Amino acid sequence: MSGRRSHAPSSGAIAAALLLALLIHLPLAWWFLDRTFWNRTVPPEPDPMRVTLLRVAPPVPEPEPEVAEPQPPEPQGQIVDIAPPEVQEKPEEADHLAEYDATVEEETVDPRYRLDRLVTAPTYSPDDAYQEEDAEDLNQELPSTGATAGREMFKTGRYSLFPDRQSLFDRSNKEGIDLPVPASHSDSRRAGAPSNDYLPDISSADKTALNAHEFLFAAYINRVSQYVSFFADQTLANARPMIAVRRPKYTVVLNIMIGDDGVLRAADVLESCGVPAFDAAVQEAFALAAPFPEPPVAGLNESGAFNIPAFGITIMMGSARAEMSGIDPRSNVQFPGLETYGR
Repeated sequence: MSGRRSHAPSSGAIAAALLLALLIHLPLAWWFLDRTFWNRTVPPEPDPMRVTLLRVAPPVPEPEPEVAEPQPPEPQGQIVDIAPPEVQEKPEEADHLAEYDATVEEETVDPRYRLDRLVTAPTYSPDDAYQEEDAEDLNQELPSTGATAGREMFKTGRYSLFPDRQSLFDRSNKEGIDLPVPASHSDSRRAGAPSNDYLPDISSADKTALNAHEFLFAAYINRVSQYVSFFADQTLANARPMIAVRRPKYTVVLNIMIGDDGVLRAADVLESCGVPAFDAAVQEAFALAAPFPEPPVAGLNESGAFNIPAFGITIMMGSARAEMSGIDPRSNVQFPGLETYGR
């Protein structure tokens, strides 16, 4: 019977194993000691804390943006010249602007008018003589006259023919300076009539009645219109178109600039009527009508001018006629006017 042999590790193998373990763990032990026990630093004593008080200006609040108060919309509509209503009442809706608020049940227009009216009336009436108690007797022996046939009133122009020629009616003062002779009340006249505003969409009747909103500058613009209408009626009568005129009406629109002294600065054609002679005649009417009254200060723009951006004049083609006399709306005196020819 054979017995088992036990193989115990030899002392050399054990020594080799211990040496290998030391080689592996010794670097780890060195690293651990170097990071812990051998590298301890004494924490420095804490420095006293220093506190500095800074003076900071309080924040300035940003100003709130200014919110503009809502402004009422600019009035829109055609500017018309109407008689003062008995009761001024603002209409709910209106297509017209005037010097007054006016409300009517039915809009109508009286097509009969006078360019030389002294009083804008709702209906047309013949000239009415002033009553004795309405006017002062100036004890004038000479007849009521105007300036010498255009010498003081007019400038020579293409369509203002013979501006210095003596009128056949000879109603001027030939003696002394050529100034109008004051009229006695017996020769004075009150011309009441509707205006000549172009209102094609309003029914014709024997009375002009329109719904209108009050407009600040209507009175001044109507005054300018009255001056220009008087002279345009004559310059247009003298115009000689070089092209055929076939339409019943022609409209020219101008941009008007009037200085703060009433001097005409510009009368530029924005929309031609298609007949150059009519455009030029209307521009000349503005030149003849100027200077105008001083415009309201509230209506002046930055350049110190009163601007009417769209002044429209409608020319109705009708029967031949010649206006040989009229009332100058600036001085309210009768004078012969420009010589004109039928058209």
